[in-house]
Amino acid sequence: MKSFLRSLILFFVFGFFSVTSAGTLEQAYAEAQPGMGYDKLLILNPDSAYTGGLNISGVTVGIKGCGALINLSGSTIGVTGSSRIEIDGCVIVNGTDGISIQDSVSAIISHCTFYGNQVGIRYMCQTGNIEVVNTIVASSSQYGFACHNNSSRKLHYMNMYENSAGDYRAWCPG
Repeated sequence: MKSFLRSLILFFVFGFFSVTSAGTLEQAYAEAQPGMGYDKLLILNPDSAYTGGLNISGVTVGIKGCGALINLSGSTIGVTGSSRIEIDGCVIVNGTDGISIQDSVSAIISHCTFYGNQVGIRYMCQTGNIEVVNTIVASSSQYGFACHNNSSRKLHYMNMYENSAGDYRAWCPG
């Protein structure tokens, strides 16, 4: 059954859509304009695949994926400083961390799929907060969701499975 689910997800992520290359996530970020209360609003094309990671620091960013594929190719979406990020409707694959959040970031992740990353979501904030809603985190080579013991986090309706070292890990790094 697990093999069937994995095959089904791979088919959905990589084969179901006729995906065209859209360039890098960094290019989409550079071209993004302010909107909906964000300093940068990225509205991704669901028929396109975006490659590479992104570093965000000290700004508010909205990423509306509409089902778009983001192939991190071994990198990550890194968010630091006093940023605010909201990600909705993205399929994020092949990263070191699907998303890595540090410092005092406020984050909302909804309706996303993290597949085949080392860590799906890494949240190492002690003064920020994160809310994850209706999100799938699967087949991470380490943890599905890793966070600092003292972090403020709300996790709702998450489907986490086949994450090699475990679905959820809270610890105090150091």
